[in-house]
Amino acid sequence: MRPRDLVEASLLVALSVVLFMASNYLPLLGMVISLFCPVPLVIMGLRASVRGAILGAAVASLLVTALVGVMGGALFLFSFAILGVSLGYFARRFGRATEILFYGVLVSLASKILLIAVVKAATGVNPMAMDPSTLKEGMGWAAGLFEGMGLSADSLQKQIDQMSQILHLMFPAVLVMASALDCVLSYAVSAFVLKRIGKGELPPIPNFGGWRFPKSLFWAYFASFLFTLLGGGKGFLFLVGLNLRLVVTMLFFLEGAAVLWYFLARKGVPIALRVMACVFVVLVPFLSNALVILGIVDLWLDLRSRFGK
Repeated sequence: MRPRDLVEASLLVALSVVLFMASNYLPLLGMVISLFCPVPLVIMGLRASVRGAILGAAVASLLVTALVGVMGGALFLFSFAILGVSLGYFARRFGRATEILFYGVLVSLASKILLIAVVKAATGVNPMAMDPSTLKEGMGWAAGLFEGMGLSADSLQKQIDQMSQILHLMFPAVLVMASALDCVLSYAVSAFVLKRIGKGELPPIPNFGGWRFPKSLFWAYFASFLFTLLGGGKGFLFLVGLNLRLVVTMLFFLEGAAVLWYFLARKGVPIALRVMACVFVVLVPFLSNALVILGIVDLWLDLRSRFGK
């Protein structure tokens, strides 16, 4: 490795460690800083050799371990280092953002599963074994927000009781969606930073208003009901069906949100207001369900092609 490359790699390693430490010790602001933690490692994966990028990620993880302990080092390695270096490598190998994100989500999911395994081995506690009573308490806090919006307290309490009994079964689907969100946010922030500093470029993510999923999603939705039925309310097949349905429903929701975004954009609504509209829809259960239905209709009829001209 040339001296100049060595210096750059050292600076990127140091910056990734500093960002991780800041994200852990600065309240509130740390949540924002954590979005930038993978950026130096993405740059390293984009500019350095595979061997050099892996070595840099390993050194950064060892430094974090020396500063905050083994669990902190494991958290850095599996939450940021592996994903960051992988996104940089995939950006060199693939030319489209969709391909990079697809493989990035797989890496993010694998990393989180490994982190769960490490935590269980080190502490004896299975993070996937969530306590229904704890979930119910947290959902009760969220319900207070909805009551403030005028929603029925009785209906909310009924939904909370139902969800607290099954939400812990949906952890695999939640893990998949968290991995996807983590990957997309890391990619978007890295693309923004790279464009600003001129250290490289990542292929742009397609405009959200143009997102479309394949019609084969209907078969996945049908399969989820079939697995749930065959599972008889318990067992492995029921668990697979439940989680598959949650993931597919979320994809329908995203399809519906893309339709909403598309038509708001055509009306000239500013991006900030579009974001606020989507957030509002997420917070109101009735509107969220309506958006899922809109996504199903668009997937079948392609509303944007029919009425968007």
